Amino acid sequence: MKKRNFLAVLASCAVVASMFPMTVGAVGSNYSGLTTETIANADGDAVSISKNTMPFDKYLVMDVNANVPNAAFNFAIAKYDDTKADREVIKDADSTHLAVLNGISNPVFTVDSTKTGSNTAGEVKFVQADKANTVTEGAASADTAVVWNDATSGNEKYAKKTLTLDFGSVGFDEPGVYRYLITETGDNQGVANDTGVTGEAKNTYRTLDVYVEDYAGYYANLSAEDQKKYPVPTADKKLLITSYVMYNGKNDAAPSKDGDNTVEKSTSYTNTYTSYDLTFSKTVTGNQGSKDKYFAFTLTIENAVPNTVYDISYADDGNDNTTDGNADVSISANPNSATTVITKDVTQPATITVGADGTVTQVFYLQNGQSIAVRGLAKDTKYTVVDGKEDYVASYTTDDTNDTANEKTDTAANTTGIAQDVTVNFTNNRQGTIPTGVILSVAAPVVIGLAVLGGIIFLVIRNKKRDAEEEE
Repeated sequence: MKKRNFLAVLASCAVVASMFPMTVGAVGSNYSGLTTETIANADGDAVSISKNTMPFDKYLVMDVNANVPNAAFNFAIAKYDDTKADREVIKDADSTHLAVLNGISNPVFTVDSTKTGSNTAGEVKFVQADKANTVTEGAASADTAVVWNDATSGNEKYAKKTLTLDFGSVGFDEPGVYRYLITETGDNQGVANDTGVTGEAKNTYRTLDVYVEDYAGYYANLSAEDQKKYPVPTADKKLLITSYVMYNGKNDAAPSKDGDNTVEKSTSYTNTYTSYDLTFSKTVTGNQGSKDKYFAFTLTIENAVPNTVYDISYADDGNDNTTDGNADVSISANPNSATTVITKDVTQPATITVGADGTVTQVFYLQNGQSIAVRGLAKDTKYTVVDGKEDYVASYTTDDTNDTANEKTDTAANTTGIAQDVTVNFTNNRQGTIPTGVILSVAAPVVIGLAVLGGIIFLVIRNKKRDAEEEE
């Protein structure tokens, strides 16, 4: 598993945290780009300063084959320790660390600039339409804070949402390090939540420290040029947020005064969507088997997330990281005398969509040597593939260790849930045995005919010879 930590230290004259901090400077600036407002500085010039907001990213990593799933995640933020009434929850025991204060009030969550409706919780939703904005592993910038599942470049992609915490309404009343806990919850089929260092798959923490400083003192330490970037301290401008630092898991340690903290920092959440591909093929054998004949296959998918869209592959797309089929997309009516299941023009679907009940059924058509790939079935999705064998003898082989069919004939099924990429190879055999005696019954008249013809020729030759002798 690779980590690409997103390091950005913003705003001149800001307090800079070490390692990979979610660090901000100025009045609530943030680690991934300033959210600004325009103010008049001491000279009356318009300048931009940052607001009291801090964004962080939510990544959903998936196989490059898969579409973005319909999935929802909930975020909540609360003070570090709800059980303590004391403001100071972690003391500076040796004068080398900063005391930690319980967070006060709660900031407002927003998602992609839209309020979630609560100052304590935020819902992040991924939908199928997010497919248009996915980024493949090879195209992602080196500083993207996503966690990939493996080192194979190009076989994964991600969709991203950005959450923002707005501290504008939080009533900080004295300088200090205010600590909060961010919690993510979500229970989505095929999705493994980011466990951080807690190991709790459905209750994942990030610790957030908000550094609040005395504004007058901060302002006084700026150069004359940098002071122009901020309002002059007044009675209503006593404090400012100088930085945010987010840690993996629940951090119980006090931050070092020199910024040399060993606790792992974080700038994002990464969840992983696990999906698999289903490929089924047709082979025709036997001396009476028709290689031109189209057969109907009925695919049924169950226990899927409603409204999931699956891409169907009929040809090689040139990407080594995708699963491809090999079949005709368009088939004319009555394509040949052997085919009885196609009586009108057929266009095989590029996608199929799961219904509200979590199921979808689709008929496909294959000839000898052809295959179809259904991409991106979420872990635990169930499937059944029925081969329309007609008057052929059907059998199949499969690499699915969870195939639940009692007999490997014309129906491949997994009723426990897919847990791997699956290939099902159907074989239809039609064999005719030539009856014994046919060759003899056909050959006998021929032999007799040849014998009669030979006799006639012999008699003709003998008679001619006799006539010639008599004339002499």
